[in-house]
Amino acid sequence: MEVLLNISETKATDVLVVGGGTAGVFAAIASARSGAKTLLIEKNSVLGGTMTVANVNFPGLFFAWGEQIIAGPCWEAIERTVALGGAVVPEISFRPKKHYHEQIKLNRFIYTAVLLEMCKEAGVEVITNTMLTAVDEWADGVHVIVTKKSGAMKIEAKAVIDATGDANLVEMAGYEVVKSPVQQPATLQNHLSGYLYEDISSEDVAKALLKADLPEYITVNTLMHDLLRNKFDTHIPCVDADKSEGKTKVEQDAYAMLLKLYQLCRSIKGLENIVIDFVAEETGIRETNRIVGEEIITAEDYISGKMYKDSVCYAFYPIDLHVMNGIEQKFHEEYVVSKVPYGALIPKNAKRILCAGRCISSDTYANSGVRVEAVCMATGQAAGCAAAIAAKDNCNVKQVKYNDICKELKVLGAVVPK
Repeated sequence: MEVLLNISETKATDVLVVGGGTAGVFAAIASARSGAKTLLIEKNSVLGGTMTVANVNFPGLFFAWGEQIIAGPCWEAIERTVALGGAVVPEISFRPKKHYHEQIKLNRFIYTAVLLEMCKEAGVEVITNTMLTAVDEWADGVHVIVTKKSGAMKIEAKAVIDATGDANLVEMAGYEVVKSPVQQPATLQNHLSGYLYEDISSEDVAKALLKADLPEYITVNTLMHDLLRNKFDTHIPCVDADKSEGKTKVEQDAYAMLLKLYQLCRSIKGLENIVIDFVAEETGIRETNRIVGEEIITAEDYISGKMYKDSVCYAFYPIDLHVMNGIEQKFHEEYVVSKVPYGALIPKNAKRILCAGRCISSDTYANSGVRVEAVCMATGQAAGCAAAIAAKDNCNVKQVKYNDICKELKVLGAVVPK
């Protein structure tokens, strides 16, 4: 039986941002502060994406070689969270002992409240619990169908930003996306309690592991390290998590793995009363689709700090490719800082669509650096400024002048590469 889609509501806006996560929330704030009427839709009930629902609440890196490289509304959100007692900025040095020592741990409640407050102040209209359904790009704008709890709604926008993390909108619009043959594993954040680490014997753990049906990467050393840190740091195979079926399987596998580890630990002396007292609302996904953009960031260009003619933000995280048995990393040489070009935010041949966040145009290894949260925030701000200009000037996103983007970013307090 054929059923016609019943669209009960139509909205018009200058800029539509699809996805209110790490990149999307700051794309929307940047767009609105740049003067555009902005609508933000989000599939979850709260904003913040991976930082909130996946509990990867330690964004970085905002500094490189002792200097701030990412600022603007995203840094304002950090400062406001700090002022409310929800975060502490670590001591910033020229070369920290470990790069992740300069990540900033956020209280999820306070940070989420700050994001909602900043959207309201900027005039962003936010609609949560809403999923993307269909996309139709026109010469002068984009028509998007979304599904709310009350039914389907049509949105007519002059410019659209895909901040889904999975390039869902770009793919629906018919533009090319790519995916690594093997995608980075996922991790379900959790917290353990109910035991004293000093009561656990590594020999007892080793004996229990010999009888367990667990992946080879889970060893005595890794499990002891997890227990010391009070969390199971698991790598869950991730295939096609941009699709509902793939995301469902990741969640099922993550819970099954945690349950196995929990049952194993309860059989070990000293861990009989172990409790998994927290799990995130979503398993954290590191990698799915990437757009094929007007420019592609390669690993070589990323780690060498190439300066593009249209660089819109900095990035300073090592190449950080997670594999099932560990992490493949490559670090920057002294004083080198990576850049992201505007062309990497534009799906090739797109008219009114931009992309921000982990699915910007990049190869596998470069993507493992640009996917991190501070960089996603910075690309969101750049996309928001560019979309606002495209809407105001009624032009294609490729026709937006680079100098105009830089000017808007500077007004917002963002750092523009030079």
